[in-house]
Amino acid sequence: MNELHFAFRIRQHLNQSLQQIDADKIERLKAARLRALSVQKLPSTNPVLAVAGHFFRFHFEGVHIRHVLLALIAALAIGSYTHWQADELVAQLSDVDSALLSEDLPMEALLDQDFDEWLKSSQRQ
Repeated sequence: MNELHFAFRIRQHLNQSLQQIDADKIERLKAARLRALSVQKLPSTNPVLAVAGHFFRFHFEGVHIRHVLLALIAALAIGSYTHWQADELVAQLSDVDSALLSEDLPMEALLDQDFDEWLKSSQRQ
């Protein structure tokens, strides 16, 4: 039974049960619904910037400038480390490529099984 079928079955049971409710109870339910609708809040038409200012005022009240600076420094450090790691990997791969292209690499290195495994693992990264 999927969700749509389940919802359909619930709707059928509710509609059947509706026929069994007394008339005075239905009138009380209608009156309660009308009272609820009369006190329902109407949507406001505040400008978008006022809503954004309200959000930042009440959600970031306790945040101090030092917290923002620490988060910025942490993000900068993580970004710098990632960039440095990528540069190191490129440098290692370019050294191997240069040695392969210039034929400075001895023939035994090409026949070595560990070298082949290292090349495959570096290609996966």
